Amino acid sequence: MFDLVLIYSGDEGAVEIPVEGGRFAFGRGSDADRRFEDSGLSRLHATVYREGDQVWIVDENSSNGTFVNGQRVEAGGTPLEDGDTIKIGNETNIRVEFREQADQPVIPAESESQTVSSGPAADEEGGPSLLPYALLLGAILVIGGSVLAIGLMATAGGGSKVTASDRRSDEDPFADLISNDEDDKNENGTAGDRGDSNPGNTSSESTTTDTQPGLPVGPIGPPISGPGGKTSGLPAGKTYQQLTPEEQIKYVEAKSEIVSKVIGNSSGVEIPSAATAKIKQFLDGYVSRIRRSKKDDCGMGTWPSSDMTSVLNRAKENAPFVIRAFNEKGIDPQVGLYLAMIESEHCACLQSPTGPLGMFQFTQATGRRYGLDVRAGASPSNPDERCIKEPAARAAAAYMKSLTGRIGTGPLSVPLAVASYNSGEGGLGKNLKIALESNQSQDRSFWTLVANSDKLAVQFQNENIKYVPKFFAAAIIGENPRDFGVDLEPLSLYTK
Repeated sequence: MFDLVLIYSGDEGAVEIPVEGGRFAFGRGSDADRRFEDSGLSRLHATVYREGDQVWIVDENSSNGTFVNGQRVEAGGTPLEDGDTIKIGNETNIRVEFREQADQPVIPAESESQTVSSGPAADEEGGPSLLPYALLLGAILVIGGSVLAIGLMATAGGGSKVTASDRRSDEDPFADLISNDEDDKNENGTAGDRGDSNPGNTSSESTTTDTQPGLPVGPIGPPISGPGGKTSGLPAGKTYQQLTPEEQIKYVEAKSEIVSKVIGNSSGVEIPSAATAKIKQFLDGYVSRIRRSKKDDCGMGTWPSSDMTSVLNRAKENAPFVIRAFNEKGIDPQVGLYLAMIESEHCACLQSPTGPLGMFQFTQATGRRYGLDVRAGASPSNPDERCIKEPAARAAAAYMKSLTGRIGTGPLSVPLAVASYNSGEGGLGKNLKIALESNQSQDRSFWTLVANSDKLAVQFQNENIKYVPKFFAAAIIGENPRDFGVDLEPLSLYTK
């Protein structure tokens, strides 16, 4: 194991930056860990990632690119070696150093000759020092003031408790409206590089305008202005099903941008109109299943056709351990909740025709790589560890950590990582290279892949192009179930 140090030339000579965590970002904006006054830098320009002895850099869709030893950083990231030079912006050069870790100094045990004080420190006059007592008194005053302040806040807030939505950001006025729901899985897909497919029926059911009997509607109240001035709330007393088609489109636009903001570390991007239409198509497929007769058919081992309320209740039961697993890896837990939704509708032992198995649809190779006990010939009737939900969730979180580490954690990068969960890292990298070669001014994003889909692999055109819109649709219904007449809290709040 070695220490990773990044070195650049500052006004006072060489400046060393020890990288102690798993990531370190550069740029001109507040999202960067180290900011440089370089007009050629983007606000979030590039990020260095580390996992064990592996170190790599990802360009965060910067305007002017990131270069390692004179070569532009690849779409999927570029590995870093000791002595490499990173160039960002017009004049910022950073040297990479791997340093052997120094041995920890041995602290000798106290000997009999050492003076040990068992009481307050003595001052120079030999009397007791008043400093410890002063510090103690100050601590008591601070603690007392804190307790008083907390009491006042509790009184003013009516004793309301802090929920998971509070962790998102005090700066995000849409935190309680964040949507994370899965896709309908109503279209056949072909196996990608990861070997997974998402079978299902190909029927397209129209969206009902009725609400589910006996459930409350319109919990959000008056419309709230979302990103770009779009409406992200619902008119009082209405569900999504009761909106006009134009209102539904505006709702999906606003909610999609909020999903992008949540998974993109509090920084969102506008979703192209063509992508919004695709998200709405999948969302409407989910909505059409709300009024179905109750049918929870996970145990059949084939693709489920459950009513949507049963799907959301399954997700509610699985949410605590999925949230825990993804939080432990530093990945937003909504990513895990809605990957499971579009992969299996939260069924523990679903198997696709091409072989992937379990709630997160692991192939044998990928499951084994991320620590699962995998057996050849496993199936719903002869399961292996891919069908045990909690270990599978931990493996999925580790896989997504690896993908976001290679692709990035910004609002454009996380959807790419989600797409890569379906297609595999190799397929994603090849498709990005083809898409960006056609026009270097395009963003490195999933939406760029969609815009250039006619040039890309058949697997992308037939399956992967649907995967991220499905994820966004799943996120919308899962985080806003009452908007659709389902009496549940947002799934990400079910932490126990």
